[in-house]
Amino acid sequence: MRHLFLTGLVLVFIIWLLRRKVSMAAVMPIGAALLALLYLLPLPDLGRAVWLGLASPKSLEMTATLALTMVMENLLRTTGMLKRMVSSLSAALPDRRMVMAALPAMIGMLPSPGGAVFSAPMVAEAAKGIAASPEQKAFINYWYRHIWEYVSPLYPGIILAAGLSGLSTRQLFLAHLPFALTVILAGAWFCFRGIDSSPSAADQRQNDRAAQFGTFLLMSAPILISLALVVFFKISAVLALSGGVAVLFAAHRYSPPQILKTLHESLSIRALLLVAGIMVFQEVLRATGALAGISGFFVTSQLPIPLLVALIPFIAGVMTGLTVGYVGITFPLLLPLMGSGQPNLWLEALAFASGFAGVMLSPVHLCLVLTREYFEADTTLVYHRLMVPSVVVLAAVLVPYLIYH
Repeated sequence: MRHLFLTGLVLVFIIWLLRRKVSMAAVMPIGAALLALLYLLPLPDLGRAVWLGLASPKSLEMTATLALTMVMENLLRTTGMLKRMVSSLSAALPDRRMVMAALPAMIGMLPSPGGAVFSAPMVAEAAKGIAASPEQKAFINYWYRHIWEYVSPLYPGIILAAGLSGLSTRQLFLAHLPFALTVILAGAWFCFRGIDSSPSAADQRQNDRAAQFGTFLLMSAPILISLALVVFFKISAVLALSGGVAVLFAAHRYSPPQILKTLHESLSIRALLLVAGIMVFQEVLRATGALAGISGFFVTSQLPIPLLVALIPFIAGVMTGLTVGYVGITFPLLLPLMGSGQPNLWLEALAFASGFAGVMLSPVHLCLVLTREYFEADTTLVYHRLMVPSVVVLAAVLVPYLIYH
């Protein structure tokens, strides 16, 4: 109970700071310091947690991936490729709302941390001339960015869940597929209410649409090639994006001074510090034993197994903002509750979906923070839009329940 009270206190304080418009880059170190203070974490342990948060391979990879994403986005935007990408897809598709959903969904195929910052400018470009609030545009970008994390074997969360549970990624794909499909269907209703379809592409001839789609593929080639390198050739996102950025510099004949200027313009120190702050916060959580303590408390509480399987990952997802966070922390504790031998698939699906609902609602979720900041959206209003569709997606657990129960 002590762990639940202390971590809840820190989470409430973080949310309060965010509502006071304090930058997340400052909030996360403050939250980590408060957590360490409440737990009386020894200075050597705190120093070790800070070092791991800043310099661990995972942290460095996340930071590098985010930085390269920013550079590629800047290049696509300043060279006019981004505008042509959006305009050609708008002409190829009969409905502007499809464009606004397809762009973040395409970027979401690449498991890059903070990838929503890449698709946000695309959604903004596609939404020009449409009466949509910053909160609605932020919601569209954030929502459709996270279709694939339920099912894609490229995402670390699925890989880790398969490794811990002994289930195959194919089994997880089939058990989790109702959630991904519900994200698409729920988004069609909740994301686009009040937005009319754009008639601009509706009267395009079929051959014109084919030509426009070809232009879209050409303009999005750096992204698609990076995706292919990660998906089919198992190359790290850092190497794939580095190659894409290098090709863009070469194709547009950037001189060394232009390259340096682009790097300076592209990189947001605040966003990079934000990644560092989130990683330090997670390491302090681990060092204090807070989440392990919360999980242990619920496991011994004699609550119904489905409630435990849903509640523990949800809390861990809210606290960490990462799929690998709640899977790695809670699945080892919960697997014995899911059945002897191979775990029951519907209970695994419930744990995964509930944890991911927590991730989607987490104030430390990098994509949510970056999307909100890009569109300058009000945090409270974005959360108002997120709540109901998140419950709708979680309700899709009825499908694996009926199949596997």
